[in-house]
Amino acid sequence: MREQTRVRPDELDADVVVVTAGSWVNELLDEPLDVKTTRETLCYFRPDAGGLPIPSVVSFKPGRHTHEMYSLADPKHGLKVGAHHAGAEADPNKHGEPDPELVERITTWANETYRLAGPEPVGAETCMYTTTPDESFILERGGRFVVGSPCSGHGFKFAPAIGARLAALALEA
Repeated sequence: MREQTRVRPDELDADVVVVTAGSWVNELLDEPLDVKTTRETLCYFRPDAGGLPIPSVVSFKPGRHTHEMYSLADPKHGLKVGAHHAGAEADPNKHGEPDPELVERITTWANETYRLAGPEPVGAETCMYTTTPDESFILERGGRFVVGSPCSGHGFKFAPAIGARLAALALEA
């Protein structure tokens, strides 16, 4: 296992190579995946929940069956809030800052949805998403390569199932 190290999968001497490179996946594969890479903005807030657990909340885009904003408990700050699929296409190798317009949108939504200790975020950052046109996961094997691109934004919710599927693909004869 090599973590935090750039390697070419075809250079590895192994029976099976599992590639789970997130937004960098197309830099490693000879045949690129049909994914779009975007830089998403998220913000952190301190909730005023009176000791109650912080609920996860999702708001849906009007007239569509996909979410617009999401929030969940954060162990450091208390609340993490993001605008889903709102970021611009971006190169994952170039550093980017949170989008000020998205910070404002996220802040407005958080203040309308939660009781907060203060109206402004205590932090903001970016994360990279990879997304297929239909937002489905890519979990497949081609020869000795297993590719796992569960696609950001909702892949983390399925981590145990994705891990089991990738392991099964890796063990196929």
